[in-house]
Amino acid sequence: MVKHRGLLSALGLMALFGLSAPEVNAATMSLTVLLDGSPAYSVTGATATSVSAVVSDLNTALNGSGYSFSSLSGASNNPGTQGPVGGFISDSGNLSYDPAGGTGGVLTIIVTEDGFTSPASGTGNVLTSAATSNYSGTGAGTTSPLAPTYQTYLGNFSDSSSPAVTAATPIISQASNGTAQDSHSDSTTVGLGLYTVPYTLSSTTVISMNSSTALPSNNVFTGKTSVLASGTVPEPASLVMLVTGMPLPLVVMGLLRRRRAAA
Repeated sequence: MVKHRGLLSALGLMALFGLSAPEVNAATMSLTVLLDGSPAYSVTGATATSVSAVVSDLNTALNGSGYSFSSLSGASNNPGTQGPVGGFISDSGNLSYDPAGGTGGVLTIIVTEDGFTSPASGTGNVLTSAATSNYSGTGAGTTSPLAPTYQTYLGNFSDSSSPAVTAATPIISQASNGTAQDSHSDSTTVGLGLYTVPYTLSSTTVISMNSSTALPSNNVFTGKTSVLASGTVPEPASLVMLVTGMPLPLVVMGLLRRRRAAA
């Protein structure tokens, strides 16, 4: 099981990365992967709206852990909008674990970008997180807190007097139930106080796939965090669409099928 103190340590490392990396310019996305709290891989996006890991380099960095990615990337709509979409940052990946290749460990995936200017600070604005995971081959109890903490920062990481954490959404935990159809979709929202523009968004995804299985396993995951202006908070059905791309009735039908199969 991934412990919360490991998450807090990862967030501390993330802050250190930001404060010691002035070469990361505004409106440039960065993607960092930690293994058991230690830096393993980092890449900067070529544009303001996307960043992708070179999976061959990433998997080389993870050699001996049993983990391998077939894809890992981040996206955003920097500098954001004042409308219903707001400002957002997201991550997605396809992760496999093979115990023959190593002993696993805790992976922490951090996607960060500053330079967001919309939506402007205002009473009633919110920070919303949504996450999905789709396991296969995992044993029950394998924990993957996808998007466990999404945070928004003030200022620029290269400024040692700022950032200061403005808000963080509650942790979303998605534990494998060990069944053949093992998919999860969750969301959470927290109110924002007044914040300074431009602001920074950062997403943190923590995954541990080796706690309950000795067999090869896989997890396809997504996470998305959005700053939304007052009056533009999506309904629950919209949050499902936000991450899965599927209308709520189809998701409900899938859950009902899974319950009947488990009965």
